[in-house]
Amino acid sequence: MRYSFKLTLILVLSAVCVTGVPVELESGTTVNVNGNFSIPVTHNASAANHNGPQAFHNAIKKWGIAKNLPSGDYLKGGLVLDNVVSKRLFNLVQDTSVTATPGSRDVQYTIPVNIGIPAQALKINVDTGSADFWVFSSSQPTSQTTSHTTFNPKKSLVYSNLTGYSWSIQYADGSGASGEVGVDTVEVGKATVLRQAVELAKTVSSGFISGGNDGIMGLAFGKLNSVSPRQVRTFFENVMYSLSNKLFTAYLRHSAQGSYDFGYIDSKKYNGTIKYTPLANANGFWEFTSNYYKVGETNYTHPEASTAVADTGTSLLLVSSDAAKNYYATVPGAQANSQVGGYILPCTSRSLPTFSFNVGPNIASIGGQNIIYGTTLGKLNGVSYCFGAIQPISGNQFIFGDIFFKQNFAVFDYGNARFGFAPHDY
Repeated sequence: MRYSFKLTLILVLSAVCVTGVPVELESGTTVNVNGNFSIPVTHNASAANHNGPQAFHNAIKKWGIAKNLPSGDYLKGGLVLDNVVSKRLFNLVQDTSVTATPGSRDVQYTIPVNIGIPAQALKINVDTGSADFWVFSSSQPTSQTTSHTTFNPKKSLVYSNLTGYSWSIQYADGSGASGEVGVDTVEVGKATVLRQAVELAKTVSSGFISGGNDGIMGLAFGKLNSVSPRQVRTFFENVMYSLSNKLFTAYLRHSAQGSYDFGYIDSKKYNGTIKYTPLANANGFWEFTSNYYKVGETNYTHPEASTAVADTGTSLLLVSSDAAKNYYATVPGAQANSQVGGYILPCTSRSLPTFSFNVGPNIASIGGQNIIYGTTLGKLNGVSYCFGAIQPISGNQFIFGDIFFKQNFAVFDYGNARFGFAPHDY
């Protein structure tokens, strides 16, 4: 009887849907209400204790880049670490597999996603810096899933395994996540995609395990997807054919609920005018030119051509070594600290300078109120120190993470291959 019910259900659903562009693995068939939809973003309350050194560690592993702290006399020590911080740093040194993408307690925003029929509800982190839609699954060892809701394909009447297909996200140190691939019904807000490719984890590195989400929904371009032997479309690439416009927006707020909107731009969520820039290249990232910056009222130019990626899956603002050094040079007591592996500043710092930078031909800004990241790391000469939200990396590709989005409404315009932004209320 179950087989008959499953077959009938598939036929009924297929009959009421409008078929999009045919794809071999995912039909791209969608059901939408009014063509556009919005998803509430839940702010993770535990993010108040987010771990700056961990967030920096996660980001450099995700992007395959290196920290670029100054050396010699510029690199300081002497910080009397908080006991909890000391243990965390010890774990970072001992466990090279801590490479959550994004990871640990710096996961600040999740959306509700239903997978399967009947629906299984998971909390998913939206990541514009990747193109894999993967979830914790019942195929993993229980030691990896105790703090997560897992998707069980055996409980879905319409799940279908893609025999011979797999996915794998690997980092330079050999850590990462991997598993099998199937197709199932996925519901996000008022949109439903039938036979959406879903990547089921079979094993993940320890950094993923401590995360505050049950999976990742990558919304970069599908050419970055890791599924083999053939890549699959992202959720957005399937649903966008039913939208009024092939775009989505990110409205992420400081310690408050925000939203991801699909197919339309809500003018109530930003101030002024949205400024657009074309994507810098066709590599699959939401990437644009960013050649100069400003600390307070002082202007600087990067010595070489550079770009930046808008990444909701990274927490910090990762910039050049010179940019970070020039910023913290204006903050009394700030230092590049060897113990925590990044720039730190007094937690009581006030009137911090604004950090501005170009997004193509336009200028975006991060207010000083966003620069202190997380809680106290420890004390130096009796002063409590915190991690800085701006950190230095090597290379000429910078990463603008959640620190950027907390102050800027963002438009990811797939149809026109451009990125837009406008400030919103903090």
